[in-house]
Amino acid sequence: MASTKADGNRVAWQYTDDGDNDYAVSAKAVFVLDGTDGAKYGGSAPASTVPPKPKQLRMRAVKCISAGHPTIYVPAYETDATIWTTPGTTLTRNLNGVDVEYTVAAKGKRAEKNPDGIRQTS
Repeated sequence: MASTKADGNRVAWQYTDDGDNDYAVSAKAVFVLDGTDGAKYGGSAPASTVPPKPKQLRMRAVKCISAGHPTIYVPAYETDATIWTTPGTTLTRNLNGVDVEYTVAAKGKRAEKNPDGIRQTS
């Protein structure tokens, strides 16, 4: 069956770092705007005044698993996002043109990495 998540369109999305600073990032529209899974990622459309995420800042992510499929890491755009706070949460992702159900692993959070202590200045 063809994937309903195969669309390559992207949208501006807001990432809130661990210091509560907001940054604009690019997110795949079919994931974050999805009526079933979208809210699980956290975040929202950013205001036009939100600065872009610095390149050195690596977003937090969660490990997602599905039997017989490669492990993936998915960004959590806020620290209160369901995928960040609730292991076992399911997400439908596109894998080679097919919808695959992934589960957020109990272990496997990848913390935000901010090597230069970057903070928003506006």
